[in-house]
Amino acid sequence: MKKILLPLAAVLLLAMAVPAFAYSPRGEWELGLSWTPSRDSSNIADPNAVNSIIGFHVGYAWSILYASWDAYAMPDYWVWNMTGYYTPGFLNLFDVGVRLVLKPILAYAEVGPNYLYVYGGQSYGNIGVNARAGVGVKFGWWGVNVSGTQVFANWSDLSAAFSDAWHGNWSTLSDGNSASVNLAIYF
Repeated sequence: MKKILLPLAAVLLLAMAVPAFAYSPRGEWELGLSWTPSRDSSNIADPNAVNSIIGFHVGYAWSILYASWDAYAMPDYWVWNMTGYYTPGFLNLFDVGVRLVLKPILAYAEVGPNYLYVYGGQSYGNIGVNARAGVGVKFGWWGVNVSGTQVFANWSDLSAAFSDAWHGNWSTLSDGNSASVNLAIYF
């Protein structure tokens, strides 16, 4: 019971701080694109070559609450490493969390399930989970931010990674983290 009191107190303090951090009391939609660098270590010609993963983003913020859907166009080698299918796919992330705006800086943290759609209708079928955190600058109706996303196979892997981080071992959260640059418009 004592372990849960600190996170509950933090959420309560954030909820009490809503008037200070809320940018738009009526809610705010956002659309965006992202770029994520990726390396194909199996590329014999150049294993250090950086490839691009393009992502699409839809989000909604109300007060400090935040929900988003992101779809990343995953290359064939990434899908092969995860599923055994050598074909491209879309990694869909459905997240909820908090977003704080102190003009012009914004910061967010989210967690939620993910689903991999494999091109050609092949179904991988497993639902994973992911955690994401980001920080950026908002210039009126548009903004730029940098985020880090970690994809896990299931909720117990996510729980174990956060438990390790809580006890000082941050490597389980940082080793597989994918950094993205995001461009968003707000309305």
